Amino acid sequence: MEDNIIELINDEGKVEKLVIEATFHLDDNMYAVLHEINSDEGMIYYVEESDDGNGILIKVEDEEEIREVKEVYEGIADDLI
Repeated sequence: MEDNIIELINDEGKVEKLVIEATFHLDDNMYAVLHEINSDEGMIYYVEESDDGNGILIKVEDEEEIREVKEVYEGIADDLI
């Protein structure tokens, strides 16, 4: 399995395999842009550290926050091309 593929348990308790497109910091928060293996549609999560030091991915729902994170991500993606 590739290093950039992770497994998450969704709200229905099913395992989903997602590709990590990018991770980056914005305003003291760590964000991750993920997409399903057979999809190009990205999903934005922020990473919260759990008590045991592992990261917990929480889907960003706030439209303003999504817009800000998208702008940063698009700038990063443009720099990589």
